[in-house]
Amino acid sequence: MVTTTKTTPTTEVPDVAVKIREQMISTVKQSQQLLLDAAETWIKAVSVLPVADLPTIPGMPALPGAEAVTKFTFDFATDLLKAQREFALQLASVLVSDK
Repeated sequence: MVTTTKTTPTTEVPDVAVKIREQMISTVKQSQQLLLDAAETWIKAVSVLPVADLPTIPGMPALPGAEAVTKFTFDFATDLLKAQREFALQLASVLVSDK
């Protein structure tokens, strides 16, 4: 006779995983701040150098600024990650269903 035990999936994440996540986010933020500080220092150092004007091409629209491109790229990445998350949750639901 074979008996099966049905286990209920837990929805809580173990404390150790939460702590690791917090530490990783903290480390990333510290690294980002160091990079920002280094970039600011570098910009101050090279701001005294002359900058050549780039030629304009007639009929060619101006390129968007760095901020606009960055926002667009991260908005795209956010939308893509949301779609991937929804897919992964649906797939997990299908794989663990009791059908």
